[in-house]
Amino acid sequence: MAAESRASFLMSSLGLRQARAEASMDDDEYVSWGKSANNAEYANPENAQMVRVLEEEEALDDILEVPFALKHVRDVGAMMKLAVAVVGERREDLTRHPMFHPAFGAFALGFSLGLVAGHRAKQAGLRAVGKLSRKQQELCTTWGVEVATRYLALIEADGIFSKAADQQLYGIADRWRVLADERRWELYPRLAECVEEGRRAALHWVADDAADVPPYFLNALGNLVSCYPDRRFE
Repeated sequence: MAAESRASFLMSSLGLRQARAEASMDDDEYVSWGKSANNAEYANPENAQMVRVLEEEEALDDILEVPFALKHVRDVGAMMKLAVAVVGERREDLTRHPMFHPAFGAFALGFSLGLVAGHRAKQAGLRAVGKLSRKQQELCTTWGVEVATRYLALIEADGIFSKAADQQLYGIADRWRVLADERRWELYPRLAECVEEGRRAALHWVADDAADVPPYFLNALGNLVSCYPDRRFE
């Protein structure tokens, strides 16, 4: 199977195919539609585990106010699983490296930011996120951070695939709690490049749902490890 066909098949199997763009809509319509989408995702039994963790984190009410947040969290999760699986196939040394966790967190943040902004621009009928108004861009940033924060809370609770599978298959230890310490992030300025790479990947995927996203993560993780080969995020 060709690489593009394989990527398309994997994304379809993970539920990553996107719906066709609706007609252009204003901000109020977008927020209303997005909250209705959240209610549908909340009622979906397939999301029960996600909802349970968000309830335990006392974050469910907040996330339901973010348009399309539950769908975005689910999409980020599916894409990050795909990315980790591909990296694990090609470069298992990277998934076992001490800098994997911050690279993963930074890329997931960037992907969330790009996904939210790209989705909003697409539904506004715009060709680029730069065409969004300043207010819209600020809202998208706030929403994207919320999506990433809740996604990483799910990872801290349950792991990427599961904590046991993460360790057994890819050597990924349960060290997710370290990401909560903002002081650590300040010691690694090159993490900003992981965020930007994640954002680019999401914008590419929103524009073309057959886009091959895992290489973006492989590139971001590999570059970070090259910059900090002997460092530990602790």
